[in-house]
Amino acid sequence: MKTFKKIALAGILVSFMSCEKEFLETFPTASLSQEQVSEAAEVNPDVSKATLLGIYENLYRRGSGGTSSQEDFGITTQYIQLDMLSGDMAHLGKSYNRQTAISELTATQDPDNDYNYRPWRFLFRVINLSNLVIDGLGGNDAQPETDAQKFTLGQAKALRGYAYFFLAHVFVNDITDMSKQVLPIYRSAEDIDQPKSTLQEVFDLVIEDLTDAETLLEGFVRTDKIEINQDVVRGLLAKTYGALNNWPKTEEYAKKVIDSGNYTIMSNDEVALFPEESGVVGGFNDVNSVDGIMWGIDITPQGQGLASLYSWWGFMDYYSYSYAAVGNRKGMDADLYAKFRDGDIRKDNQFNSILMPTGKFYYKGAEANNFRPFSGPQTNIDSDSHYMRIAELYLLHAEAAAENGNDAAARASIRAVLDLRLNGATEYLDDLSGKALAEEAAIQARLELFAEGKSYFIMKRRRETRTRGTNWLDYAGESFQHSDERLTYEIPQEEILFNPNISDQN
Repeated sequence: MKTFKKIALAGILVSFMSCEKEFLETFPTASLSQEQVSEAAEVNPDVSKATLLGIYENLYRRGSGGTSSQEDFGITTQYIQLDMLSGDMAHLGKSYNRQTAISELTATQDPDNDYNYRPWRFLFRVINLSNLVIDGLGGNDAQPETDAQKFTLGQAKALRGYAYFFLAHVFVNDITDMSKQVLPIYRSAEDIDQPKSTLQEVFDLVIEDLTDAETLLEGFVRTDKIEINQDVVRGLLAKTYGALNNWPKTEEYAKKVIDSGNYTIMSNDEVALFPEESGVVGGFNDVNSVDGIMWGIDITPQGQGLASLYSWWGFMDYYSYSYAAVGNRKGMDADLYAKFRDGDIRKDNQFNSILMPTGKFYYKGAEANNFRPFSGPQTNIDSDSHYMRIAELYLLHAEAAAENGNDAAARASIRAVLDLRLNGATEYLDDLSGKALAEEAAIQARLELFAEGKSYFIMKRRRETRTRGTNWLDYAGESFQHSDERLTYEIPQEEILFNPNISDQN
């Protein structure tokens, strides 16, 4: 049975969906208790795996943030919003008022606004459901007896670590202040109403979870890309150490992923639209056909039944049947676009005249419909979503290697990407070294990974100040430090009201 069918069944078991807003104090065990999962797992070990697959469903399902909003569809809605907060994705049109409170920076100053509630609810749901699996398999210190149990526990720990990694960025203004009390830590589904722990303790848990997962997932061969394998875990470890500016560990773990040899950098045809060529395979809409995508979900009409109005495609793809085609447009920041070098195929083939990524992202079937705007399906979309690709790890390795003074290795990793995008015109890299070479790697990552939800994490990793370009409708020309509180979410007011151990914002 394909994993997407198992996920659909797990969705019935775990019952994530909600038609109205759910208060935070009820979410950890709204469907299953720790005792139920533990007892069921003793009889049938597949129960823990089914719960695990239900967590993966949470990454893309509408309502995973606890509301019925059309902006509530898992991790990719956060990718869009974080790219806007980072300054790399400009809001070019505000029809239907979608996500305007993000570009206008009003939502992030109002704890009652659901834009803050949804990521908190979504990520802590991932944590608590992961804890159900971990508890059901014996707890944090369990030593699984079978490979199946080991692989399930490894994925659950990886998901919990990933969720805390995300939280530590989007709800913490300054990720350099490690002593600040920031987030509650839940190591078990039985934990309730925890007080804030320090940022250092949160990152310690992330590293502990991901390191455990790396060991537990040794030998795991996944059946679908939605499942986290050892390479994805190592990629997450590289990003975590990068956030801490532990450059030796960042370089080490990014190199492990590259050296696995399991993935190839996406070709120019795969990342950009060349209208004069036939057999276009790009669009980032099919995770299974692209070796360069390490982690993502294969969306099928039968398995997921998603609608364009509440999907990444509806909000970003000019050709889909949704908002991007009717005036709620988003495109690359003009100042970032100016950083493309002449002859870069991304500059020439990914964007239209107003810098919408019309040549980078397009739904399955767009070519057959002559790339007409608003021509995609309204329901039962089958365009996929991806969460990690190998190019990110090449460029992160280059950044870390340059920070470590390993310029030759840094140039080799940047060239692995830019020899494709610049058709070999990468001589300029020989004139860069050290910090300048690291900065170039980070800029190339922003260009390569535009609208893929990575820029915000780069901004915080590099401790950058970003300035919005001239094509922004809001705050054009204004600069924002990485620690500006307007760029991070507020702890939802419900959490402060109903958790007696949390009484203030970060």
